[in-house]
Amino acid sequence: MSTPILLAIALVGVYLVDSMHFLRIGEALVLTRSRQLAGLSFGVSFELGGRRPYLPNPLTPMRADFRLAWDTSGAATDSAHIVGEEMRSHLRAVRAVGWIGSLCAIPIVIVAPLALAFAQERIFLAAVAAAVLLAACGCLLVGVRRRALGLSGLQVCSLTFIALVCLPCAPNLARAVTAQRKWTLAAGELPRLGFEAQRSSAIRDQILAALTSARRYVEEESAEIKVIDEQIRLLQGYKP
Repeated sequence: MSTPILLAIALVGVYLVDSMHFLRIGEALVLTRSRQLAGLSFGVSFELGGRRPYLPNPLTPMRADFRLAWDTSGAATDSAHIVGEEMRSHLRAVRAVGWIGSLCAIPIVIVAPLALAFAQERIFLAAVAAAVLLAACGCLLVGVRRRALGLSGLQVCSLTFIALVCLPCAPNLARAVTAQRKWTLAAGELPRLGFEAQRSSAIRDQILAALTSARRYVEEESAEIKVIDEQIRLLQGYKP
């Protein structure tokens, strides 16, 4: 296989790997659509190195997901209503960054690999230049909205460096921004984040299944298993 073909495959491969999340037991992703919280994911059913991989739709880099820990220790956690509002506010601030990232995906993940495959050097260089310009615009917007996104100056610099040096990562800029923040909630509070009403029952069932699975990893008669059982009871009695 020729070097240009390998490079074309590498561009797409890096983008896909960078899109993936690897969730520990006790972590979940809050999935979004437009400005709404659309659902939950605990990753795929099999584990890879003690983590569950999750690959979001590669055609929708504008959708930024939120990572959270679902607490089973009984320790004090955040309020679901407050966290839900913070997530929606974060979505409003990051939305334009996500759309710029989506535009960036066209030249670097679609046009550039095709140009390499068909030996079109000028098209490849033009695609790279367009991706750099769009990535720079996205990074500039992240810097301008740093406070609204809850980022430090160091985090902005790190995100900018990665997006400009590793161009296939640039389309995931919005996802990288939201990954800088993680909340902690009691498992029984997760349905109260403010998901779409028609998905509430399915989300509750997902959480119940995750708690039941986590129960197997906890020692019997421990304090943690009592908390898990209490969360399960709360969820069984939850009405949207």
